Amino acid sequence: MAHSMRRGLAALALMAAFAAPAAAAEKKIKVEGVLEFRKGPYLIVDGQRIQPMPGMKFKAPAAKTPADVPLGYGVRVKGVRQTDGTVKASEFQARANGVDAVEEQILAGTNHAESTWVAAQAVVEPGEDGQMKSMGKLIATGPQLERARNIVDRVLPAYIDRSDVRVYVVENPEWNAMAMANYSIYVYTGIMADLDDDELAVVLGHELAHATYEHSRRQASKNQVSGWAGQLAMAGAGLLNSDVARGVASGAAQLGYSAFNSSYSRDYEDQADRVGLRYVYESGYDYKKAPALWRRFADKYGDQDGVTNFFFGDHSLSAARADALEREIRNNYQNAADPPLKPGR
Repeated sequence: MAHSMRRGLAALALMAAFAAPAAAAEKKIKVEGVLEFRKGPYLIVDGQRIQPMPGMKFKAPAAKTPADVPLGYGVRVKGVRQTDGTVKASEFQARANGVDAVEEQILAGTNHAESTWVAAQAVVEPGEDGQMKSMGKLIATGPQLERARNIVDRVLPAYIDRSDVRVYVVENPEWNAMAMANYSIYVYTGIMADLDDDELAVVLGHELAHATYEHSRRQASKNQVSGWAGQLAMAGAGLLNSDVARGVASGAAQLGYSAFNSSYSRDYEDQADRVGLRYVYESGYDYKKAPALWRRFADKYGDQDGVTNFFFGDHSLSAARADALEREIRNNYQNAADPPLKPGR
């Protein structure tokens, strides 16, 4: 009897051991983001590999199947994370991304900030005394600009029109880069000098994700931007030398900076890490350099929130950030059935 019981317990233990991996595979997950790539049986949303399943609940205006949903649409998915990182979808919703009133005002502000900076040939922002100060000379031609432009063009998802994207280099020794809501992109000479193309692609991919995922609009409230709306309509960059225009330029610069600086929430910063990593992967740059790069930022600026460099303004501690990217690599970039869309350089 005891012998039979031991055999029964052993059998149960064996069954539990085999059931454990299956249970681990049945991890329910929600994914919300933008449909950015189609790759064989997979749809890429929020950097994740989504596989539509037979019988999946599907809802999308003017689309009969997931294959009909245009790239760039907003998507919500419910499904199960598999051991290879793939999310098998049981529910899939998609919709077009419209432009609401808040986003129109943000775009007006960033457009005005860009035109102000181009007219001044420098990135200017208001100082503590209310006077405008320069963050650095704006470099609009030359080999540095060509390098930045080439990387941006390569990491941009295909649904973004390259002709709508402007790239500038800013003469400043800090490690910084910015992509505003209107797809004007600014890269500091300091970060360009110290990073190779793979690392710079990681930084620019992160910044572009803020723009493609409309983080400025999603985070902004109408109260933040409505106060500048009338002012922005009254002045142009050509009036930069007047007191009124300087005040308006100050407001535009504040609005511009609020769209890409440390005011982003941690959720949006973490999402930009995930999506930016996918941009780097699909473009053929070395995505595996991302975790070590953020540790380099920590070595340079300190492993804490609130340091002067914008990457850490309201972001997870750099060690946690690097760990999260390593998990992303394990989850999403170890599948031979999901090669990059573009070959390595």
